[in-house]
Amino acid sequence: MSEKARRTLGAAFGAAMGLVYSLVAQNLNTLVLPGIPVYQPPPGRFTSILLAVVLGGLLGLIAAWPEDAIPGVLYSALAGIGITSIYTMLLSEGGDNQVFGMLIVFIFTFLPRAILFVPMSAMTRWAVSIWQAELQTVTFSVRKLALSLGLVLLLSGLVGLFSLYPRQGRDALVTTHALIQQAQKSTSVGGYPEEIKAVYGFSQAGVGSYTLRLSDDPDRLPISRPIAGYNETEYAVLVRFENGFRFACVYVKPGASPICRAY
Repeated sequence: MSEKARRTLGAAFGAAMGLVYSLVAQNLNTLVLPGIPVYQPPPGRFTSILLAVVLGGLLGLIAAWPEDAIPGVLYSALAGIGITSIYTMLLSEGGDNQVFGMLIVFIFTFLPRAILFVPMSAMTRWAVSIWQAELQTVTFSVRKLALSLGLVLLLSGLVGLFSLYPRQGRDALVTTHALIQQAQKSTSVGGYPEEIKAVYGFSQAGVGSYTLRLSDDPDRLPISRPIAGYNETEYAVLVRFENGFRFACVYVKPGASPICRAY
């Protein structure tokens, strides 16, 4: 097989993996949380899927570019880590501490990204090698070709499953949605849940459509709350209405009532 054919296969496998991964990652939480208006970060679902396909194709091309497999896998993984880190930094809201925040994001996400991209790049190169070997023979095995393709696509889908919100986070989204729905259906402030009564301005602006965004960093919100226990993860649900009104509910402990405030 020529170098051009090998690289074309790498790009095709990478694009397919990016498509499967992004389809799972972009739709998983919406499917698991039906009826919950889960926030969709920019640049939107369709564009995110398209970018994942392009990135996957690029990384697959890099993985298949050198004749030796190991350099291709390493270059592809490093490119994936670098590109996604830069993308995350550009979307971060660091304010005056943006540069420092970018460095922190890069340092703390380098290893998880490496754990993601090294196996993906290795699987791409492995599949390319299988197809390269089989297509060089007249009696190639369609079963081997299909099995190798199926395995890399299955891996991509499994990696996409890591995008699922943790159980505690999903519960926080469901609870916040229920509180808002109860308040919006109430004919008076007296019928609001106690958590919503504490949200300044909700009675005037808490109308219409909204989205819920899950965050595990409630320290960025100006909301006083009890100190969480050791090894307990706090979650915040950021609520943004179409009219611009926003507030957040912080969940300090599982099962406890949230603390909701405008910010």
